Amino acid sequence: MPCYYPQSCSYRAKCMFYRISADRTQTARALAGFPRWGAKVALVMLAFTMRMNALRAEEVDFGAYHAAADYCGGEVARPLALSPDRRILCFDGLVRPDQNLSLVNELQAGGMFVVRSHGGDDVAMMMFADRLRDRDATVVVRSYCLLGCASYFVFASGRTIILNDGLVAWRPLAVDGLCVDFVDARDKGLPRLDVGFCVTGEHNFFSTPTPIYEMKQKFLSTRRVNREFEEPPESTFVRRALSRFDWPRQSELASVMWTWHPRFHKSSVKTTIVYEHYPESQQEVEALAERLQLDARVIYDP
Repeated sequence: MPCYYPQSCSYRAKCMFYRISADRTQTARALAGFPRWGAKVALVMLAFTMRMNALRAEEVDFGAYHAAADYCGGEVARPLALSPDRRILCFDGLVRPDQNLSLVNELQAGGMFVVRSHGGDDVAMMMFADRLRDRDATVVVRSYCLLGCASYFVFASGRTIILNDGLVAWRPLAVDGLCVDFVDARDKGLPRLDVGFCVTGEHNFFSTPTPIYEMKQKFLSTRRVNREFEEPPESTFVRRALSRFDWPRQSELASVMWTWHPRFHKSSVKTTIVYEHYPESQQEVEALAERLQLDARVIYDP
Protein backbone atom coordinates (compact mmCIF):
# COMPACT_ATOMS: atom_id res chain seq x y z
CA MET A 1 0.00 0.00 0.00
CA PRO A 2 1.49 3.37 -1.03
CA CYS A 3 2.31 5.94 1.61
CA TYR A 4 1.15 9.45 0.82
CA TYR A 5 1.83 11.03 4.18
CA PRO A 6 5.34 10.74 5.65
CA GLN A 7 4.11 10.91 9.24
CA SER A 8 1.56 8.17 8.70
CA CYS A 9 4.20 6.11 6.92
CA SER A 10 6.54 6.52 9.85
CA TYR A 11 3.80 5.49 12.26
CA ARG A 12 2.86 2.51 10.11
CA ALA A 13 6.48 1.43 9.88
CA LYS A 14 6.84 1.62 13.63
CA CYS A 15 3.70 -0.49 14.09
CA MET A 16 4.97 -3.05 11.63
CA PHE A 17 8.36 -3.06 13.35
CA TYR A 18 6.81 -3.62 16.76
CA ARG A 19 4.50 -6.30 15.36
CA ILE A 20 7.37 -8.10 13.65
CA SER A 21 9.51 -7.76 16.77
CA ALA A 22 6.71 -9.16 18.90
CA ASP A 23 6.20 -12.04 16.50
CA ARG A 24 9.92 -12.76 16.52
CA THR A 25 10.00 -12.61 20.31
CA GLN A 26 7.09 -15.03 20.62
CA THR A 27 8.67 -17.32 18.05
CA ALA A 28 12.00 -17.17 19.86
CA ARG A 29 10.30 -17.93 23.15
CA ALA A 30 8.43 -20.82 21.60
CA LEU A 31 11.61 -22.17 20.03
CA ALA A 32 13.52 -21.65 23.26
CA GLY A 33 10.80 -23.41 25.22
CA PHE A 34 10.63 -26.34 22.84
CA PRO A 35 13.78 -28.08 24.14
CA ARG A 36 12.52 -27.75 27.70
CA TRP A 37 9.07 -29.00 26.72
CA GLY A 38 10.61 -31.79 24.68
CA ALA A 39 12.87 -32.71 27.58
CA LYS A 40 9.88 -32.86 29.92
CA VAL A 41 8.03 -35.12 27.50
CA ALA A 42 11.12 -37.30 27.17
CA LEU A 43 11.42 -37.56 30.95
CA VAL A 44 7.74 -38.45 31.29
CA MET A 45 8.06 -41.10 28.60
CA LEU A 46 11.22 -42.45 30.23
CA ALA A 47 9.50 -42.61 33.63
CA PHE A 48 6.51 -44.35 32.04
CA THR A 49 8.79 -46.86 30.31
CA MET A 50 10.67 -47.53 33.55
CA ARG A 51 7.35 -47.96 35.38
CA MET A 52 6.12 -50.43 32.77
CA ASN A 53 9.40 -52.33 33.00
CA ALA A 54 9.06 -52.40 36.79
CA LEU A 55 5.52 -53.72 36.48
CA ARG A 56 6.71 -56.41 34.10
CA ALA A 57 9.51 -57.28 36.54
CA GLU A 58 6.92 -57.67 39.30
CA GLU A 59 4.84 -60.03 37.18
CA VAL A 60 5.50 -63.49 38.55
CA ASP A 61 4.71 -66.84 36.99
CA PHE A 62 3.58 -68.75 40.07
CA GLY A 63 3.29 -72.03 38.17
CA ALA A 64 6.81 -73.22 38.96
CA TYR A 65 6.38 -72.32 42.63
CA HIS A 66 3.09 -74.21 42.87
CA ALA A 67 4.72 -77.22 41.22
CA ALA A 68 7.52 -77.11 43.80
CA ALA A 69 4.97 -76.81 46.62
CA ASP A 70 3.04 -79.80 45.24
CA TYR A 71 6.24 -81.82 45.17
CA CYS A 72 7.02 -80.97 48.80
CA GLY A 73 3.45 -81.76 49.82
CA GLY A 74 3.75 -85.25 48.37
CA GLU A 75 5.59 -88.38 49.43
CA VAL A 76 8.91 -86.92 50.53
CA ALA A 77 10.97 -87.30 53.68
CA ARG A 78 10.07 -85.13 56.67
CA PRO A 79 11.08 -82.65 57.87
CA LEU A 80 13.81 -82.06 55.24
CA ALA A 81 14.00 -83.42 51.69
CA LEU A 82 15.92 -82.59 48.51
CA SER A 83 14.58 -83.32 45.03
CA PRO A 84 16.65 -85.65 42.79
CA ASP A 85 17.68 -82.75 40.54
CA ARG A 86 18.67 -80.72 43.64
CA ARG A 87 16.50 -77.79 42.54
CA ILE A 88 13.93 -78.04 45.36
CA LEU A 89 14.59 -78.26 49.09
CA CYS A 90 11.55 -79.00 51.26
CA PHE A 91 11.11 -78.29 54.95
CA ASP A 92 7.99 -79.16 56.91
CA GLY A 93 7.98 -78.95 60.70
CA LEU A 94 9.93 -77.40 63.57
CA VAL A 95 13.64 -76.61 63.36
CA ARG A 96 15.35 -78.49 66.18
CA PRO A 97 18.52 -77.27 67.92
CA ASP A 98 20.40 -80.26 66.45
CA GLN A 99 18.84 -79.95 62.99
CA ASN A 100 21.02 -81.57 60.30
CA LEU A 101 21.56 -78.91 57.62
CA SER A 102 23.83 -80.87 55.28
CA LEU A 103 21.12 -81.07 52.58
CA VAL A 104 20.99 -77.27 52.41
CA ASN A 105 24.54 -77.24 51.06
CA GLU A 106 23.50 -79.64 48.29
CA LEU A 107 20.70 -77.39 47.01
CA GLN A 108 21.49 -76.13 43.52
CA ALA A 109 22.45 -72.46 43.47
CA GLY A 110 19.36 -70.41 42.70
CA GLY A 111 17.06 -73.28 43.69
CA MET A 112 13.82 -73.16 45.67
CA PHE A 113 13.32 -73.69 49.38
CA VAL A 114 9.69 -74.65 50.07
CA VAL A 115 8.73 -74.23 53.72
CA ARG A 116 5.78 -74.88 56.01
CA SER A 117 6.70 -74.27 59.62
CA HIS A 118 5.94 -72.68 62.99
CA GLY A 119 9.63 -71.95 63.51
CA GLY A 120 11.86 -73.61 66.08
CA ASP A 121 15.24 -73.02 67.66
CA ASP A 122 16.49 -69.47 67.02
CA VAL A 123 20.17 -70.30 66.59
CA ALA A 124 19.50 -73.23 64.26
CA MET A 125 17.09 -71.14 62.17
CA MET A 126 19.62 -68.33 61.75
CA MET A 127 22.23 -70.84 60.58
CA PHE A 128 19.64 -72.38 58.25
CA ALA A 129 18.72 -68.96 56.81
CA ASP A 130 22.36 -67.99 56.27
CA ARG A 131 22.97 -71.16 54.27
CA LEU A 132 19.89 -70.47 52.15
CA ARG A 133 21.30 -67.04 51.37
CA ASP A 134 24.63 -68.62 50.42
CA ARG A 135 22.75 -70.80 47.92
CA ASP A 136 20.81 -67.75 46.62
CA ALA A 137 17.63 -69.74 47.22
CA THR A 138 14.12 -68.45 46.58
CA VAL A 139 12.00 -69.09 49.67
CA VAL A 140 8.51 -70.38 48.86
CA VAL A 141 5.90 -70.39 51.64
CA ARG A 142 3.19 -73.01 51.30
CA SER A 143 0.22 -73.01 53.67
CA TYR A 144 1.87 -71.14 56.57
CA CYS A 145 5.06 -69.64 57.95
CA LEU A 146 4.61 -68.47 61.53
CA LEU A 147 6.64 -67.06 64.42
CA GLY A 148 10.31 -68.02 63.96
CA CYS A 149 9.67 -69.13 60.39
CA ALA A 150 8.44 -65.61 59.56
CA SER A 151 11.27 -63.96 61.51
CA TYR A 152 14.09 -65.89 59.84
CA PHE A 153 13.03 -67.73 56.68
CA VAL A 154 10.96 -64.92 55.11
CA PHE A 155 14.05 -62.65 55.29
CA ALA A 156 16.56 -65.43 54.63
CA SER A 157 17.56 -64.72 51.05
CA GLY A 158 16.93 -62.27 48.22
CA ARG A 159 13.41 -63.34 47.31
CA THR A 160 10.41 -64.88 49.07
CA ILE A 161 7.21 -66.06 47.37
CA ILE A 162 4.08 -66.52 49.48
CA LEU A 163 1.58 -68.68 47.66
CA ASN A 164 -2.16 -68.21 47.61
CA ASP A 165 -3.86 -69.06 50.94
CA GLY A 166 -0.49 -68.89 52.67
CA LEU A 167 -0.48 -67.25 56.10
CA VAL A 168 2.61 -65.44 57.38
CA ALA A 169 2.35 -64.04 60.90
CA TRP A 170 4.70 -62.71 63.57
CA ARG A 171 4.98 -62.14 67.30
CA PRO A 172 7.87 -61.92 69.79
CA LEU A 173 9.32 -65.16 71.08
CA ALA A 174 7.44 -66.27 74.20
CA VAL A 175 9.86 -67.58 76.82
CA ASP A 176 9.00 -68.64 80.36
CA GLY A 177 10.22 -66.16 82.95
CA LEU A 178 10.08 -63.12 80.65
CA CYS A 179 7.59 -60.27 80.87
CA VAL A 180 5.50 -58.63 78.16
CA ASP A 181 5.43 -54.85 77.90
CA PHE A 182 5.58 -51.92 75.49
CA VAL A 183 8.96 -50.35 74.77
CA ASP A 184 10.18 -47.30 72.85
CA ALA A 185 10.47 -47.92 69.13
CA ARG A 186 13.47 -46.95 67.01
CA ASP A 187 11.19 -45.26 64.48
CA LYS A 188 9.95 -42.87 67.22
CA GLY A 189 6.41 -44.03 66.62
CA LEU A 190 4.02 -45.72 69.02
CA PRO A 191 5.61 -48.08 71.57
CA ARG A 192 6.24 -51.64 70.40
CA LEU A 193 5.12 -54.80 72.15
CA ASP A 194 8.15 -56.86 73.17
CA VAL A 195 9.41 -59.32 75.76
CA GLY A 196 12.17 -58.79 78.30
CA PHE A 197 13.42 -59.58 81.77
CA CYS A 198 11.05 -58.96 84.66
CA VAL A 199 12.46 -56.66 87.34
CA THR A 200 11.02 -55.04 90.45
CA GLY A 201 10.81 -51.31 90.98
CA GLU A 202 9.22 -48.42 89.17
CA HIS A 203 9.25 -50.31 85.88
CA ASN A 204 8.40 -53.99 85.80
CA PHE A 205 10.04 -54.60 82.44
CA PHE A 206 13.66 -54.44 81.41
CA SER A 207 15.16 -55.41 78.07
CA THR A 208 18.88 -56.01 77.85
CA PRO A 209 21.04 -57.56 75.13
CA THR A 210 21.39 -61.32 75.46
CA PRO A 211 23.43 -63.68 73.25
CA ILE A 212 20.29 -64.49 71.21
CA TYR A 213 19.40 -60.80 70.93
CA GLU A 214 22.89 -59.94 69.69
CA MET A 215 22.79 -62.79 67.16
CA LYS A 216 19.41 -61.57 65.88
CA GLN A 217 20.76 -58.03 65.49
CA LYS A 218 23.69 -59.35 63.46
CA PHE A 219 21.28 -61.44 61.39
CA LEU A 220 19.11 -58.38 60.65
CA SER A 221 22.00 -55.99 60.04
CA THR A 222 22.70 -57.50 56.62
CA ARG A 223 19.04 -57.86 55.68
CA ARG A 224 17.31 -54.62 56.64
CA VAL A 225 17.25 -51.43 54.59
CA ASN A 226 17.29 -48.99 57.50
CA ARG A 227 18.27 -49.17 61.14
CA GLU A 228 14.78 -48.22 62.30
CA PHE A 229 13.37 -51.59 61.26
CA GLU A 230 12.86 -53.92 64.22
CA GLU A 231 11.80 -57.52 64.35
CA PRO A 232 9.12 -58.70 64.66
CA PRO A 233 7.66 -56.01 62.38
CA GLU A 234 4.81 -54.01 63.91
CA SER A 235 2.94 -51.38 61.91
CA THR A 236 1.23 -48.45 63.61
CA PHE A 237 -2.13 -50.17 63.12
CA VAL A 238 -0.87 -53.36 64.76
CA ARG A 239 0.65 -51.44 67.68
CA ARG A 240 -2.66 -49.71 68.31
CA ALA A 241 -4.48 -53.04 68.19
CA LEU A 242 -1.99 -54.63 70.60
CA SER A 243 -2.29 -51.71 73.02
CA ARG A 244 -5.96 -52.59 73.55
CA PHE A 245 -5.03 -55.98 75.01
CA ASP A 246 -4.45 -56.60 78.70
CA TRP A 247 -1.05 -58.24 79.18
CA PRO A 248 -0.98 -59.40 82.83
CA ARG A 249 1.10 -62.47 82.06
CA GLN A 250 3.72 -63.40 79.51
CA SER A 251 1.71 -66.50 78.62
CA GLU A 252 -0.99 -64.25 77.12
CA LEU A 253 1.40 -63.48 74.26
CA ALA A 254 1.08 -67.01 72.89
CA SER A 255 -2.53 -66.34 71.88
CA VAL A 256 -1.81 -63.43 69.50
CA MET A 257 -0.03 -63.04 66.14
CA TRP A 258 -0.22 -60.47 63.36
CA THR A 259 0.41 -60.01 59.65
CA TRP A 260 2.59 -57.34 58.01
CA HIS A 261 1.29 -55.44 55.00
CA PRO A 262 3.43 -55.64 51.80
CA ARG A 263 3.57 -51.84 51.42
CA PHE A 264 6.10 -51.74 54.29
CA HIS A 265 8.46 -54.38 52.89
CA LYS A 266 10.54 -52.39 50.40
CA SER A 267 11.45 -49.64 52.87
CA SER A 268 12.30 -52.12 55.62
CA VAL A 269 14.11 -55.20 54.30
CA LYS A 270 16.27 -56.12 51.31
CA THR A 271 14.33 -59.29 50.57
CA THR A 272 11.78 -58.97 47.77
CA ILE A 273 8.61 -60.45 49.26
CA VAL A 274 5.87 -61.32 46.77
CA TYR A 275 2.39 -62.40 47.83
CA GLU A 276 0.32 -64.26 45.29
CA HIS A 277 -2.58 -62.87 47.30
CA TYR A 278 -2.28 -60.84 50.48
CA PRO A 279 -5.46 -61.11 52.61
CA GLU A 280 -7.93 -58.28 52.10
CA SER A 281 -9.72 -58.28 55.45
CA GLN A 282 -9.70 -59.46 59.06
CA GLN A 283 -12.38 -61.98 58.12
CA GLU A 284 -10.14 -63.50 55.45
CA VAL A 285 -7.28 -63.84 57.93
CA GLU A 286 -9.58 -65.45 60.48
CA ALA A 287 -10.76 -67.92 57.83
CA LEU A 288 -7.13 -68.86 57.09
CA ALA A 289 -6.40 -69.28 60.80
CA GLU A 290 -9.48 -71.45 61.23
CA ARG A 291 -8.51 -73.62 58.26
CA LEU A 292 -5.06 -74.10 59.80
CA GLN A 293 -6.65 -74.80 63.21
CA LEU A 294 -4.56 -72.13 64.90
CA ASP A 295 -5.33 -71.63 68.57
CA ALA A 296 -4.48 -67.94 68.36
CA ARG A 297 -5.95 -64.65 67.24
CA VAL A 298 -4.26 -63.24 64.13
CA ILE A 299 -4.50 -59.46 63.70
CA TYR A 300 -4.86 -58.34 60.09
CA ASP A 301 -2.57 -55.47 59.08
CA PRO A 302 -4.53 -53.50 56.44
